[in-house]
Amino acid sequence: LIPLFRALQRSGNSRQAFTRSAAFATGWLCATFWWLYIAMHTFGGLPAVLTLVAVLGLAATLALYYAAAGALYWKLGAIRPALAAPAFAALWTMAEMARGTWFTGFGWGAMAYAHTGGPLSLWIPVLGAYGVGALAAWCAASLAQVDRAGWWQRGSLLVLLTVGLLPVSFQATTSNGSLAVALLQGNIPQDEKFDSGTGVPLALQWYADQMQGSQAELVLAPETAIPLLPQDLPTGYWEAMNQQVAQGHSALLTGIPLGDYTQGYTNSVIALSPASSEVWRYDKHHLVPFGEFIPPLFK
Repeated sequence: LIPLFRALQRSGNSRQAFTRSAAFATGWLCATFWWLYIAMHTFGGLPAVLTLVAVLGLAATLALYYAAAGALYWKLGAIRPALAAPAFAALWTMAEMARGTWFTGFGWGAMAYAHTGGPLSLWIPVLGAYGVGALAAWCAASLAQVDRAGWWQRGSLLVLLTVGLLPVSFQATTSNGSLAVALLQGNIPQDEKFDSGTGVPLALQWYADQMQGSQAELVLAPETAIPLLPQDLPTGYWEAMNQQVAQGHSALLTGIPLGDYTQGYTNSVIALSPASSEVWRYDKHHLVPFGEFIPPLFK
């Protein structure tokens, strides 16, 4: 973020600040979810040119949040140097939060992901992803203008980074004991995962075997581990899974698609517990463009 902050400081008007922020964010976001090219072109069969347009278009659209933040920061150009870093951090964080929330949300590659290690990682349990992203933006802006910063700003930056390097940790929660957990991840080839002749029967059999053989108190299976709607599962599969949980000691969380043509479809997770006959359900609402819905003009 240091180059972006310096570029904003050198911008001649809000339009230039908007353009520079947009270019920076577009390049950064393309580098974050470049693998969408593989998903859409290699496995989805979308022509290469259209795939490039899709990935670049998605990045450029999401970059508008940061472009608006950059333009607004420039309009606050009369702000005192001592307040420049906090203002930049606040606007950047608002852009991050908007990207992760509005229009289904697309929070992949949040700035805090780069700080799971290093001096800012200490603050993650306390401030969360957006809080650490704000600290990163504040530190970057402070370092970019350290020669102009006041004594309190330099001192605060030094304290923040020094504390982050100390061998201490925050106790954000209190432990209530331990839980044996089994994490399942079937090695199903991506181009066969939803193939009715290969990937689907392989996934159904593998996950059923793993769930049945697990001795853990909680079994976690990934997104769409069961790759069929409940009504499309082989006869007795759903009943056997429910009965296995009811008669055993392991609770189960697994991804599965739910819904129908009339009500619509959801990318969901269900939870089964031996202590209750109720089936818990959660439907994903932060949907991924091209992965879980098709944006306009691509239909």
